[in-house]
Parts: sequence; C-alpha cells; structure tokens
Amino acid sequence: MTTSLLVAEAELSRQLGDYWSSTTDGAGSSTTLVDSALMAKANDWITDNCWAFLIEEPAGAAAIYDERKISSLDNTSGTLTTLAFGAAPGTGIDYEVHRMFSPSEKRRALIYACRASFPHIVEEIRDQSLVSGNWLKDGSLEKWTSSSALTYWTASAVTVAQTTTLPYYKHGSTSAKLDTAAGFIYQDIALWGDLQRLAGKTVTFSGQGWCDTASCLRLAILYDGTNLTYSDYHDGDSAWTEDEPNDDSFYVQYTIDDNPTDIEFRVYHAVAAGTSYVDDLRVTGPDGNRIYLGDKGLFRNTPHQVLIEPNNYSSKEPWTLIHNITFDRQNGYMYLPDSVSKDYRLRVLGIGYLDFLASGVSSTAWTATVDIDQPQLDILIAQAILYLYTEMSMPNFSVGDRSQYQNMIGFWKQELRERVGKYGMEVPSATSSWG
Repeated sequence: MTTSLLVAEAELSRQLGDYWSSTTDGAGSSTTLVDSALMAKANDWITDNCWAFLIEEPAGAAAIYDERKISSLDNTSGTLTTLAFGAAPGTGIDYEVHRMFSPSEKRRALIYACRASFPHIVEEIRDQSLVSGNWLKDGSLEKWTSSSALTYWTASAVTVAQTTTLPYYKHGSTSAKLDTAAGFIYQDIALWGDLQRLAGKTVTFSGQGWCDTASCLRLAILYDGTNLTYSDYHDGDSAWTEDEPNDDSFYVQYTIDDNPTDIEFRVYHAVAAGTSYVDDLRVTGPDGNRIYLGDKGLFRNTPHQVLIEPNNYSSKEPWTLIHNITFDRQNGYMYLPDSVSKDYRLRVLGIGYLDFLASGVSSTAWTATVDIDQPQLDILIAQAILYLYTEMSMPNFSVGDRSQYQNMIGFWKQELRERVGKYGMEVPSATSSWG
C-alpha cells in the first residue's frame, strides 16, 4: 500500500497531460540523448521549458534521476540536445520528457500535497513500540537515523545493524543486531534527559535478547556515573529470552545513586565473534506514567485511542482502552492515570500527516514512498496539480496565459472536491473522554 515518489510523479504527469516516456536507442553523449521515436515529433515540440529526466542508470555511471534542460530537438535523427548529464545516457536507458513543469517542480508539489491534503488522506498510525512505565526513549529500538545507527542510543565499539526479519525481532518491527566487535550500546542522561529523574530510585533494566555465544550478551546499569552492575549473561543458545522479562536472568536491578554524575543503561556484546539481537528494552521503577510520543508523527501529538495489553505478550484477550489520559501536546508527552499497570505494551492509534519516507525518515529521494495507493493517490495528485498551477505558474505568465491557467485552477479545484468526496479516508473513532 505504498507508492514511490517516482511512480506518483509519472501518474501526476499523465493526469496533467505532460507525460512522455521512452527508451534511448542511440549512443548519444553527455549533452545528447538519441531516440528514433522522437523522429515523429516536430522540432518545435521542444519549447523553452522542456526537461529530460533519466529514470534508469546509464551503465557504470551515476546519472540516474538526472534532469537537464533541453535546448533543441533534431527530428531527422531523433536527437535531443541538453545541458550536460552526469554521464552519457547511452543506449537502452529509460527517460521522460517534461514540457510543462520540471520533474523537481512536480516532486515539490507532491511533497507539499501530503500536508495540504490532510485530513482527507492521512498517515494511519498504529504504534506498539511503547510500554507503560518505561523510562527509556525508544526502548523498542524502532528509531534509526540509518540502518547502522540508532537515533536515541549510542554504540561504543560494537557494530549495530537494523534488523526487520523474523524471528530476529520481538517488539514493534525492528531490533538491533550486535556483532563484529566487542562493545555495547547505551542510553544515558545526555541522550534522554528524563533519566536524571531516576536518581535515588530503585529500577529494573530488562529486555529481550538472542545470542549464539555464551558469556557474550548481558545488560548493565551505570548507577553513579562511574560504577556498573550487571545482569547474568544470556545462555548463548541461539534463542530468545522468555517473553516475561523477569522470568529469567536477562534483567538487572539496582538503586541509582542520590547524586550521580551520569545514569546509563547499557547492552553489552562481549564476544566479537558472536552475534546478538536485542529488543524491547525496559527501565521500570516508581512513577513512570509520563510517556513520550512526540516522535510518532501524530497530529498535534494526540492519539485517538491508547490501549494496553491485558497480560504481557498475550494475544488471547482483547486490549483495554485507557481513559483519562492527560496530554502535553506542545512537548509531546502523555500522562497515564495512576491506575494503569506498569510494564505492559501500549497500542497507540491515531492519524498524522502523510510524507514521503526512506528508511522511516522524511526524504525527497525519488525512491522514497508514501503510505497510500489508488484511489487515494488521486487526491494527492489533484492537490499537487493545484499547487503547480497556483503557486508555480500564475506569477510567471502573461495576461493571456494567466486566464487559461485560471480556468485550469477552477477545473482542478472541482476535481479535488469530487475525489475527496469519493475517496477521502475515514478518521478513526476517538475516545469520548480523555479526562
């Protein structure tokens, strides 16, 4: 149910009447593109605002997605003359010609339309990465700045890799693979300021671990800024620890110093040749009813519903809806009522703005994807076309052209209304009382 930016651009171009796609069949050069199909076009088919766009990689060269202004067409040979590409396109390369708007302008319009189309099309959020009473930020290891770097955890010596393949994650949709070198990942006060509130508190640090080597994987608490206390090692039996975090030895409990210079929670991978996976890390203790959800992409940092599992990792009973939650929308926190049990998974349901993403991060890459397809894609495209006509065209055209474009704006406004009426998404039901 996702659509890439490149596919969305092609569909936008078709609906705009500005789509020409073909494949080169001549060698050309870095400033020429040869295609015998162009011999059927008149030379004046190329106007002052035409662009060539490579949508396939020339052999051995990094020129894919290059877009270059076209200066002329020679229809006797089917040759387009352009500004220089990063490499000669050569033969057998797919390309597009854009005659009304450049590919980059269309891309900018599609990205704008993601927000402008809200709430008719939305990102449907169903997040199960949070745990009631968990003091850690991203204990489920879902947030990555790249496939080898966690956003809220730091790696020391050990190599970290994002893992999304079953059975090597337990909670949410990712885990962290640790290997290659002995070391650890950690979260401390510098990475998440809330941890400083644990001074003088007795806490339990637990998690889900998988390891193929004995005396390799274990947890540790830096409780005063200098000294550590450790859990027992994972058995190294190429299996996950038990679902109940405290049913086996993969946890450590200690009382944090009253005035620590730092508080730090570490996951150690102590044998370079071994392989470990870790997930669902939790720090529980007193309080902990304040939960951060400012990185979930929720509109106004407010979910429609929050539910809690009835038993740890139970799939047999329905989850329970939580009422009387208080929200700090500006700072992205929710405060669960004191009656809510700690150390249980939460399910957060809500909506947010759509965006084109690559590896979970907002991106303008042509390979980035948005979480919709047809028919909702038609709403996004109509909104993007309106942007092209109103924001990018009207200020730059003469009086005659402006009148023509005003007619097109009227047409696409009506088209957008009709598409919203047909294909607009339903917003999930909200809890009647948050307290």
